[in-house]
Amino acid sequence: MSLLVRRITAKVVDHSVRSQGAIISFLGRHEASHYVTLTVTGEDGQHGYAEAATAPIWSGEAAETAVWMLENYIAPQLVGARFDHPSEAVAILDRSLHGNSFIKSAVDIALWDLWARSQGVSVASLVADREPIPRIPTRVSIGCYPPEETVQLAVEFWEAGVRTLKFKTGKPGIDDVARLRAVRDRLGSEPVFTIDYNGAYATADDAVRSIEALAPFNLSLAEQPTPRDRIGLLAEVRKRVAVPILADEAVFTPDHLKEALDRDAFDVLSIYPGKNGGFTHSLAMAKQVHAAGKACAIGSNLETDLGQAAMACLASSLTVFPVERYACDLMAALFYDASSVTPPIAFRDGRVEVPTGHGFGVVPHGRTGSSD
Repeated sequence: MSLLVRRITAKVVDHSVRSQGAIISFLGRHEASHYVTLTVTGEDGQHGYAEAATAPIWSGEAAETAVWMLENYIAPQLVGARFDHPSEAVAILDRSLHGNSFIKSAVDIALWDLWARSQGVSVASLVADREPIPRIPTRVSIGCYPPEETVQLAVEFWEAGVRTLKFKTGKPGIDDVARLRAVRDRLGSEPVFTIDYNGAYATADDAVRSIEALAPFNLSLAEQPTPRDRIGLLAEVRKRVAVPILADEAVFTPDHLKEALDRDAFDVLSIYPGKNGGFTHSLAMAKQVHAAGKACAIGSNLETDLGQAAMACLASSLTVFPVERYACDLMAALFYDASSVTPPIAFRDGRVEVPTGHGFGVVPHGRTGSSD
């Protein structure tokens, strides 16, 4: 089925983020979600929707720059064009536009959403290699707070049913050993612990020392201890520690993934459409990871429910996501007071219910999945 792009529109939207327990990491503090909601309209008046979870520290994009690129550079290349598959559009953008992963991803996701809606099916039905899993366990990020506040947050999330706690680590002046010890003392051995450095350590020796200091607290994963542009350094750390390594900032693109696989730099890949520049890329990269005998987990830039729908679709649909072993970063219900979509994505007992409607199964507030 071909797809004609009649119109692409976008607006900047602010989403209120909880202030108590806001995510603080080596990269800074996530105090606000200043994102883009994007709509693609097809020839039959149907719409596809997506979100660009823009953050300058992460991908170099602000919401305003993303909208400018869309209106002045992306839309002129795509509006009026007809495609046999959504991947054809993102291929055009990759050839003509470097970086800008989140706005390119939003266009790609909206096209997938529109393409599936036009066929009256879900995206999952088009991509799944297993019976989709209806409820995905989430892990939750606990910022770089002192031990007492870290325990308070851990208890709050544990009581909400979250069973995997991801501690942001590596921030100077914060005693990570004391933090993890305090949570183990309070909650015992049952919670799954992962740690996330966001590239805090410039040398392998420093990264290894930190991981080894935290390893006695029974770590499931150590995420991105070294800087994003040092895949070889990440590979060196992986060889020297027993804790499985999760690659995040080091692998944005298919080319990054090829090098990381060549160097055997990770055990698990953090993957999600915004970072990868599209659902198309995430899908292809997940298949490469599966072929290499490794696993994936969903990462995030604290997307709202609109952004999470495509992420949940990936985790639910693909074998390479062993979601019961490695929980996914689907945290919107724990950080936003209100959902960005209708119907809201349900969160219950530490799990996110995967939307099941046409496309990715959600629409922004005040919109519909067809002509309006």
